[in-house]
Amino acid sequence: ERRTYWWEPAISMTGYEPVAQDNTGAARAKSKFEQRKAYILRKFWATVWVGFALFVAKAIHLWDVVTEGHLPKAPHLHLHRGYFKLGLICFGLWVVVAAYLVVWVKYILKVQEEWEEYSPRAIPFATCCGLVGIISFIVSFWPIWGFLTFPIVFVLFMGMLHFAHFVPL
Repeated sequence: ERRTYWWEPAISMTGYEPVAQDNTGAARAKSKFEQRKAYILRKFWATVWVGFALFVAKAIHLWDVVTEGHLPKAPHLHLHRGYFKLGLICFGLWVVVAAYLVVWVKYILKVQEEWEEYSPRAIPFATCCGLVGIISFIVSFWPIWGFLTFPIVFVLFMGMLHFAHFVPL
């Protein structure tokens, strides 16, 4: 059996548990301590991503770029508003699908079957909305930040995704 050390996370940064490394493939029952440790690590990494996204948003003057269409010190670099609006629409649709699946289907209708079986078109639709939205945000911010747009949009997306950890459901 493989020995685990205290510095190895019980759960990865993505929130998924690592695959069992024993040859039997059977997952062992987690103790209360391990469950609590996994919960705390999930919340810790969610806090790190949200904090990092807030830091990046402040450092790049995201609010000024979104409201005014350019950086405060570089008025000649303009946000592409059409792609930005398309990105907002796609992000809004993605949030609506997520709210439908998490709140409506799971908590209000109390459906026991998997989302893919109950609503098979929801996940592909949300995936398409997410991809089109991210690409639209990259295109809209490209005139301002150039190649830095990729890591900026990635960090902001990860921050928004991990923000869901703090929604009380």
